[in-house]
Amino acid sequence: MNFEFVKEWLAKLGIEGKLPELDLIVSSLLVLIGCYISYVVARWVINHAIDRVLSKAPERWYNSLVNSGFFKRCANLAPIIVIHNFIPILFIDDFESWQSPLRTVVGVYLTWVITSILTALANVVSIAYDYSYKAREVPITGVIQVAKLILVLMAIIITVAIIMNKSPMYLLSGFGAMTAILMVVFRDTLMGFVAGVQLATNRMVAIGDWIELSDHGVDGTVQEVGLISVKVQNWDKTIVFLPTYILIHESFKNWQGMVNTGGRRMRRSLMIDLDSSRILSDEELEEVAEKHFDQSVEDWLSENELQKPVSNLTVFRVFANNYLRNHKQVREDLLHMARLMQPTAAGIPLEIYAFAKETEWTKYEAIQSSILEYLYSVMADFGLKNYQYMNNNQAFSEQSGEGTHSQSNSGH
Repeated sequence: MNFEFVKEWLAKLGIEGKLPELDLIVSSLLVLIGCYISYVVARWVINHAIDRVLSKAPERWYNSLVNSGFFKRCANLAPIIVIHNFIPILFIDDFESWQSPLRTVVGVYLTWVITSILTALANVVSIAYDYSYKAREVPITGVIQVAKLILVLMAIIITVAIIMNKSPMYLLSGFGAMTAILMVVFRDTLMGFVAGVQLATNRMVAIGDWIELSDHGVDGTVQEVGLISVKVQNWDKTIVFLPTYILIHESFKNWQGMVNTGGRRMRRSLMIDLDSSRILSDEELEEVAEKHFDQSVEDWLSENELQKPVSNLTVFRVFANNYLRNHKQVREDLLHMARLMQPTAAGIPLEIYAFAKETEWTKYEAIQSSILEYLYSVMADFGLKNYQYMNNNQAFSEQSGEGTHSQSNSGH
């Protein structure tokens, strides 16, 4: 195909002086219009082919191929083919020297179009993989990002080679001397890649896991595991971007095992005033056994392997154990107990150790609170008092009362 008709048309218009230049401009505009038409036609053909071919395909393949922009980028090849074929036709005679630089520009453009297509193909793999059951346990976001980085680096090398009219191997031969510089420039990227591989291989953390790093203000669920950073949404809805290699170099707590088990640990203490502990009389012990255990004293002592004398602390501890054992929201197949801890200046702690059936935060706290509230409320039935520091108002009122009492006594 040639553009002789353009020259004839310009000659009829009486334009003779600048005929070669005008011929080139008009012909170039026609080629650009043809490039646009070829792009539109390619897009139309691809879109209709997708609707027809992928209409019955699985959802993950449809979404990955369409939403990744893979076919849209493939359509960019059509204008390149048109321009490449018309360069030797348009630029002849006086403009033949333009062919070489224009082919260089087309070569560079083709390199980046192919790179964009390959990166879109990486997106296809990533989106399709997200639909698999392994995506949560072994995320490949870091691997995909590394693949894209390698593709971009290769495109840069090929671009420089095309501009310099040298082989890419010529440039790669000097790549070893740049290794030290690249190690400094891409330090975080390389460390993140190694950390991402270790995280995925050892399954240390996955998307949706609840992790906690107190030193970095992290306490929430993992949203994304990337090449350089890990995205975590805290429970207060703040977003934290944590360097990936920190999860390898520093210790962190992963609560996902607790979530998968279906039981969340409760470990809270009731502070008991030691001054309220005492030995129960036979009458008091019989009353407590019938009221709270629905047993005779002898049966209760035998069942719990106890013998007289019995402290009210012992009876309350056994009562708390039975309460946990029979609670509907406590996992009976996991460890549960009530135990007395080392006495402190704030009294003696009775620790409640059990696992709630609910792991969701608000429900878990409601179960834990209801258990403690009930035990605090029945503590008085066993002759026990909870310990709490005397506040200033109480201290002042007691001192005032003592002063008034002493004055009244002195008056008598």
